[in-house]
Parts: sequence; C-alpha cells; structure tokens
Amino acid sequence: MNFDLIIVDDDPEYIFFHKLLAKKSGISEDPMTFAGGSEIIEYLSGIKDQDFDNLLIFLDIYMENIDGWGVLDYIQTLQCPDKIKVVLITSSVSMDDKKKAIKYPSVIEYIEKPLMLNYLINLKNQLLFK
Repeated sequence: MNFDLIIVDDDPEYIFFHKLLAKKSGISEDPMTFAGGSEIIEYLSGIKDQDFDNLLIFLDIYMENIDGWGVLDYIQTLQCPDKIKVVLITSSVSMDDKKKAIKYPSVIEYIEKPLMLNYLINLKNQLLFK
C-alpha cells in the first residue's frame, strides 16, 4: 500500500533525499513536495475531508514564513485532523520541541535528521498493520 506522501522542507537537498528514500521504502512512488508552511496550508485548504485518508506528511519544524508548528496548528483546525499522519523530521534535538510535538494528535513520530531507509521501512510496516 502506498501512502499519499507530502514532504515539506525548506531545504531542497532534504526534499530530494527524503523523496528518494520514500520511493525506495515503498511508502510512496511519487511524493508531493512543498518548500514551506504556507504552501502546504494552501494545498490542504483545498482538500476535501475524505481525501485525507492515507495522507502522510514529512514535516520540518523550522522553516521561514510559516514553520512546522504553524502547519500543525492549521491541521488542528480541519474537520478530521486525526486522519492526517505527520512525521516531524527535524534537526532540532530540543526536549521542549519533543514535548510540544506529542501534544498534536496528528504527530505519529518525531525524528532527527537525517532520515534513514530502515526507519521508513519500519514506519510503513507499522502503518499497514494499524
């Protein structure tokens, strides 16, 4: 099963790398990418609730304009935030950020960069059997 994957990061190198790993792991053949929070919010505002099924977002926290926290706040305003699964992929090792992340029901994982292939394979298996 492939997921509708969206990768949100302001660093084009990370977008390229995460997209490559998503394909290799079988999570998504053709992930969508956005370079910032305002872009993903605009995209999500145009989606109907039923289209959130199987939606997985790899989200960086610290970006210009609207950061990952702003995106998570927006997701909370949607009719079905529980349908959207978010993996925070960040360079932040802050315990405060980790504590803040678990307050968002849509966040299923918090991982520090760099993302690893074996992590994505395990994640895919976990999501398939939930």
